[in-house]
Amino acid sequence: MNLMLLALLACTAPGTIVLGHEDSGAPSSETSGDTDTPLPGDTSSDTAEGDSGENEEADASRIFTLATMHTVVITMDDDAYRDLARDPYSSVLADVEFDGESFPGSGVRVKGRLGSYRDFRSQKAALKVDFLEFGQEKKLEGLEKINLNNMVQDCAGFSELAAYEVNELVAGVPSPHVGYARVSLNGEEMGVYSVVEDYDDRFLKRAFAEPEGTLYDGDYYLWSNGSYTLVDFTAAGQDYFGVDEGEDAELAQVHAITEAVADSMGRASFGTTTGALVDLDAFARFWAAAAWTGHSDSYSYYSNNYRVFVPAGGKAVLMPWDPDWAFYSSTNVTGPYGILAQACKADSTCHAAFLAQVTTMSDGAIAAGIPEHLEAAAALINPEFATDPRLERDLGSIRGCQSAILDWFPSRSAALGSVSGL
Repeated sequence: MNLMLLALLACTAPGTIVLGHEDSGAPSSETSGDTDTPLPGDTSSDTAEGDSGENEEADASRIFTLATMHTVVITMDDDAYRDLARDPYSSVLADVEFDGESFPGSGVRVKGRLGSYRDFRSQKAALKVDFLEFGQEKKLEGLEKINLNNMVQDCAGFSELAAYEVNELVAGVPSPHVGYARVSLNGEEMGVYSVVEDYDDRFLKRAFAEPEGTLYDGDYYLWSNGSYTLVDFTAAGQDYFGVDEGEDAELAQVHAITEAVADSMGRASFGTTTGALVDLDAFARFWAAAAWTGHSDSYSYYSNNYRVFVPAGGKAVLMPWDPDWAFYSSTNVTGPYGILAQACKADSTCHAAFLAQVTTMSDGAIAAGIPEHLEAAAALINPEFATDPRLERDLGSIRGCQSAILDWFPSRSAALGSVSGL
């Protein structure tokens, strides 16, 4: 099929906002990122004081399964409820039950900003749960936090799952795992949510042989007036990275990459100069996954929604975040936006690695069983969507998007292979 034919325009429901086009009415907040991101250069740890490391090596696979619809029950007192209404992005004290297991004294806040923000009092707000934020030590199968995503920009209910699996299982890019849950808050049914693994020290131990290092947040920086700054390895964007794990108060490693890219982009020295600081093979695969999944709101195509991990003594690796705008057929895959993607395209070796990956990913995705995983997800979530009181799409349009994404898998690589200028 032709790449630019209508594939998933049905995914764009009325009121869905593409990042950067208009404000959804989310409260302005001068914070970087959609998670617990510190201010630029902040090196404060996400781990609560007194954390005993309980369940540090626990197996979280039962959380991120397509065999079970979990149940999350959140309860907070009236003061906490009012505080959350007044300041949705600051955590309040709440008791959380996950499949009946109690986690008293957890932190809960709203997540999501331009496009995905919703008022938790009447709409399907995305939520962040931090089990350790207020000094507790009990983790959920080793997890300190979970993200409860509202999927309001995920037309199929499994776009995030699909994109993360393509990244991790096909491109070899470490990515969050995903499950599903029905969520209630103070007895009010909120509906069906995706349960998304957080990028933290436990994730790094799962994904990397050398988990010690610095984890940076590359989500856009939102100013109090509603404008935002995209975060990238450029003079204009380098100072807005957040530090989620490790220490780099001056963002020295970020600045070094910025300087290397500026010095070597379009030159024969790119592979040795930038390549000394960034794993370019891993980056080519990361970029290929964004192109293959049509992730319009990604690092490669909008300098947004990504994390960067620099292992101790190693090279930077980029990873995806919030790919709810993946599988969007109108993504301009010939015009990368992120500076590293531009530089990779300008380098013959890096670009060749990208092309070799992106034109074979359909076979890899099918061999990895991803379409079967998505069918399992649909079988799990569709009956639950039918009784979701805050669902923003009708079930027919959801099923249509699901079918379109499943059709995407066998044909996407061939479609990309015919694109001039890829």
